[in-house]
Amino acid sequence: MLKQIDFHDNEHVLRLFLSVFTQEPWNDRWESDRYAMAYIADLMDNQNSLCFGWYRDDRLIGLALGHTYHWWQGKEYFIKEFCIAREEQGKGQGKQFLGSIEEYVKFLSISCLWLSTDRDVPAYAFYKASGYIEQKQSVMFAKRIL
Repeated sequence: MLKQIDFHDNEHVLRLFLSVFTQEPWNDRWESDRYAMAYIADLMDNQNSLCFGWYRDDRLIGLALGHTYHWWQGKEYFIKEFCIAREEQGKGQGKQFLGSIEEYVKFLSISCLWLSTDRDVPAYAFYKASGYIEQKQSVMFAKRIL
């Protein structure tokens, strides 16, 4: 079941987030839970935050953390973090969750969903199979300065 969530749900969000992203294939190494919680707050505790939880039997098993913004083509939603609990992956939960988000945001007059992932992780094939189109004309740049 889809539920819009906010920063009041932060403890459950943090536990699920860390249980997924500190494992293969991402292997994120957070400095501390406090630092990870600051990241969660960055995503969930802003005026334009739009975050969803996916629940099965009242247990949080999926997250979509992102924000909306106004663009010349209409209001858009960027999903910064999307995950399904490891033990629920491969069972169709991600597809149902993403589909429910797509239906929900139509009622918010959101015209486009954006997300990003690495090419060498299973999420890449999942998003393509879910109808998301790789943006060949767009490029993401990064420069490490510390």
